[in-house]
Order: sequence, then C-alpha cells, then structure tokens
Amino acid sequence: MAQESRSKLRSIEVITGLIIILIGFSFITAMLSAFNVGSPYSTLQEDLVYLSDHSANQQINTWAWLATAVLTFIAIPFYLMAFHKRLKALHYVNAVLMLGAGAGALMMGWVGLQLNQALMQNVAEGIALADEQVKLGILQYLRDEQTYMDLGGICASLFAIGLSFTKFRLKRFPFISTVLLMVCGPALIFFNWYDPDHVLRTAAMAGLIIGMIIFCIRLINKGL
Repeated sequence: MAQESRSKLRSIEVITGLIIILIGFSFITAMLSAFNVGSPYSTLQEDLVYLSDHSANQQINTWAWLATAVLTFIAIPFYLMAFHKRLKALHYVNAVLMLGAGAGALMMGWVGLQLNQALMQNVAEGIALADEQVKLGILQYLRDEQTYMDLGGICASLFAIGLSFTKFRLKRFPFISTVLLMVCGPALIFFNWYDPDHVLRTAAMAGLIIGMIIFCIRLINKGL
C-alpha cells in the first residue's frame, strides 16, 4: 500500500515538473514575440503601422500567453498534490500566487485577441485612414497588456520567492534553484516598475526560468 502511494506521488511529481517546464517554454515564446511599441522616438501612427506589418507575431504572442495561462491553471492542482504532505500552508499561498500569474497571462491573451481584431479591421480599411479614436483605442489595448503583464509578473515573482522558501522545509530542494529564485524574484519585481527595458530585468527573467527548470528536472528525476 505504501509502495502504491509512493508510486502515485512520483507520478504527480513528474506531471507537475513537466507542466511547469511547458509553462516556462510558453512564457519564453510570449516574451520573444512581444512588441516594444510606444517609444518616445516614434509616433502613434508609426507604432500602429509596425503592429499591422507584424500581425503574425502578435497572434503568436497572444496564443502563447493563453497557453501560459491554461498550463498554469492545470499545474495548480498537481502542485498542491505534490506538496500536500510535505508543507503545512506555504503551498496554498504559492497556489494563490500561481492563480494570480495565470490570471495575468489570461488577461494578456484576451486583450491580445481584441487588439488583433482591431488591427485586422483597420488593416483592411487602411491603417492610415483610421481616426484618432480608433488609434487611441488600440493604444489603450497595449497599455492594458502592459498593466496585466506587470501584475502577473509580480505574482510570478512572488511565487518564485515562495517556492524558494521550500528549501527551509525540504532539504532536498535544489540549492541552485533556491539562490536563483530568491535573487531573481525580487530583482524582477524591482525592474518591472523601475526600468522595464533594463538589461538586468532580462537577466532576472532568465535566472527565474533557469531556477524553475532546475527545480523541475530534480522533481521529475528524483522527486522531493
């Protein structure tokens, strides 16, 4: 009976690790296909023309965020089951933070769908002929995306920090993951608000993903 229970737990750990790795790849896809518009050196008209010329990338970005959201929601119950007998309350807090991160990704995907629809309508009619109200509406979609990215990023960073605290309860938690998550989580929160274009923000995101992947590989191969 104990062997059967352990086997079931190992299956849950493997599934949890695989799903979180998929979340990481989906997140990377979303970030690589993200748009950096709204530069002080470009006009709104130029930004809209750029977006309309790269509508395929915008669609990839939208579906990547939706995939990130769905995978995150799927991962939550498996994460709770994997840590249920090992932690008292921390895994519930982390699950709520995962829910927040998933909601942020879902809203980004939803806004992305609306943005894509608005772009397609105006591309068909001619982006140069769009009135200012339409242009400002599209710009508002871009601002909403950034807001949801910031909120979702905060939840994801706090989740990473909370996950690193697991080290104090589970000695087999990877030390490298603990360091990366503890350092990169706060750094990402700081640079998201202070300077989103700073190279250290990119480094913090990379460190966060690497830390999560190392944790997942350990979870898949040896469990906790």
